[in-house]
Amino acid sequence: MERPLGGSQRLGTINPTATATLAIPLDGLTITAPQPEMLSQKNVEAVTGIPARIFLDTIRAPGFPLPVAKLGKLRLVQREAFVAYLQALATQPAPRRDAEAEERTRVAAVLASAGLEPVRCARTDRASAPLDGARRGRLRQK
Repeated sequence: MERPLGGSQRLGTINPTATATLAIPLDGLTITAPQPEMLSQKNVEAVTGIPARIFLDTIRAPGFPLPVAKLGKLRLVQREAFVAYLQALATQPAPRRDAEAEERTRVAAVLASAGLEPVRCARTDRASAPLDGARRGRLRQK
């Protein structure tokens, strides 16, 4: 701080700021970019953790409720709407299970009327499983 020549000090002459140079290592910095407004197969995994193939299968599925913008091979959906859609799916899995149980009950009733009963098969979860949930099954006579 500077001192006036006359020996007296006035409050108006004091500078309350200081200047310093800081050295921060690059590994000590975290830079966060804002989330993208639109999701595509190129950025969906980084934003949501969902692989691009699952994303594309989901948005191409019949009955997908969100608008999909197509730019060449790029498929775009709004990020907030897609995340809300995923959250809605996560909170309502019970109706699907109920429908599957109902279907099994109806199939068992038809088989029982023919004198047959379904036999449970070990689930393999193979990629070569038939489409539309169709599975080969064995029937056993009662």
